[in-house]
Amino acid sequence: MKNFVKGLLVGVGIGLLVAPMKGEELRRELSGRISEWRRSLPEDSRLNQYANQVSDQVAYTKEHWRDYAQQAVSVAKDKGSTLGNKAMHASQDMVDRAKQSGIADKAKKRGQELAGKVKHTDVNEDLTDQRRHIDVGSQD
Repeated sequence: MKNFVKGLLVGVGIGLLVAPMKGEELRRELSGRISEWRRSLPEDSRLNQYANQVSDQVAYTKEHWRDYAQQAVSVAKDKGSTLGNKAMHASQDMVDRAKQSGIADKAKKRGQELAGKVKHTDVNEDLTDQRRHIDVGSQD
């Protein structure tokens, strides 16, 4: 039940943050409507008692909504930071494992071999092109 009330209060706080009116205007409007509603009820009715309780709860929430919102933001930041740290550690672990298994060295060596083949192929293609050019030139 406590979590429900906290969630309700955070929801009210966020609702007040994103409301289309300015904070002062919204509070004034809410106070005016609650006052009108209270005056329209008979003094001794159970509904009036309930209205007073709701009004008191709204007033309490209004006073403390910022604290709840700040707590929610703080928790979200902490969780984001924790997840970021876990991701960094996991990636570092993968790099370390790759280094330990020799995969990084094998990949580097293979890359160098392929680069050498590409250079060798480019040189052979250049020579072949030059031979063709010479052959075509000598036929004229």
